[in-house]
Amino acid sequence: MKKTVLALTVAVSALLATGCNKEGVSYSGDKAQLTLSLTATGSFVEVSPVSKSEETADVNEFAINIVDVASGRTVYSWDRYADMPGTVSLDPAVYRVEAGSGEKQPVAWNQPVFFGSQEVTVEAGSTAQVSVVCTIANMKVSVRCTDSFLAEVETDFTVTVTTEDGPLIFTKDRIDAGDAGYFDVAPLTMDLYAVRKNGGTVTHHMEISEVAARDHHIFTLDAGGTGYADFSDGISIDYTCNEKEEHIIIDGMEENPVDPDEPEVPDTDAITISATAGIDEPVTYSKSALPSEFNLTVSAPAGIEKYVVNVKSTGLRGLLDMMQMSYSVDLANMNAAEEGFWGTLFGITSADVKGKTEVVFQIAAFLSAMPEETNELEIVITDNDGASVTRTLTIIMEA
Repeated sequence: MKKTVLALTVAVSALLATGCNKEGVSYSGDKAQLTLSLTATGSFVEVSPVSKSEETADVNEFAINIVDVASGRTVYSWDRYADMPGTVSLDPAVYRVEAGSGEKQPVAWNQPVFFGSQEVTVEAGSTAQVSVVCTIANMKVSVRCTDSFLAEVETDFTVTVTTEDGPLIFTKDRIDAGDAGYFDVAPLTMDLYAVRKNGGTVTHHMEISEVAARDHHIFTLDAGGTGYADFSDGISIDYTCNEKEEHIIIDGMEENPVDPDEPEVPDTDAITISATAGIDEPVTYSKSALPSEFNLTVSAPAGIEKYVVNVKSTGLRGLLDMMQMSYSVDLANMNAAEEGFWGTLFGITSADVKGKTEVVFQIAAFLSAMPEETNELEIVITDNDGASVTRTLTIIMEA
């Protein structure tokens, strides 16, 4: 039986210039050698300056499995991507390539878990390519304390977060250090126990049944009658979580009441579209000196209904032609094919955009794919109230 060669590569490798590559050089007859690459697209957005930096994913340490779909049998596996050879020969069949961050605990401190898989059909005498992008597979839990809460209770309070796999206990030391808990996806319970400085105890129990991978549950402990600084729920490309805040208030000292004669400050529902550069006026970059960070931010207080990106420039349209993609996409309402391309490119699904009040895309890697010309992306945002704003991101790329 003839064999073919399976290569892990990013389908939009021209657009995602990250990851780890294994290089081959040629193919002839019924065997091939190709560049193999694996990309990890997941980490968590820091939502407080006291949070310690998240550890980054090292794809070289990811485990790899190649599974025969029909039989369910694992035909190849490596504990470390770094140990995987550049060329893999396979019998013609349908395979599923799985990649992830190896053996991890279902409940642990500071342990994001990454996983991705993709099916591919390999045929005799041909080469097969498959896009494997690993995203976050577990949940993150953080605890924040306001000064008002800390003024009300003794320092030996505990916040116990539990799933069916077990608990993690947040102490003040853990919270001050910015430690985060990571859990396999399962319903959460939260139990607060604290002793008041003026006597008596405080307890609070909460259950959260709606959970999903990439969720970031933030428990904010506060004392009644105090102010509260809201945390952003912005979503960022790749290393993202769905921010889910729980504001827990205990009775505290009363503050001065609000003057009823004081005029109210009206809410604002203005949609804003901003970027690191290139929105208000074109920005010029050199291929040899691209910025390491470049963000595209949309804020829509009423919630995003449509997030349309229209590709205007010739070179970028040529790349889309190669991928058989339309020049326009609504990131909040993508179909399966669009999520396979744009979703992989930005590390999102439509659920990460639809209805959100703020979305932040980190698109520094996208700049490297821009040809040497004036690159224009028209961004049209429509919110849930029907309001719409259009801006154009203009990047002039030079050699």
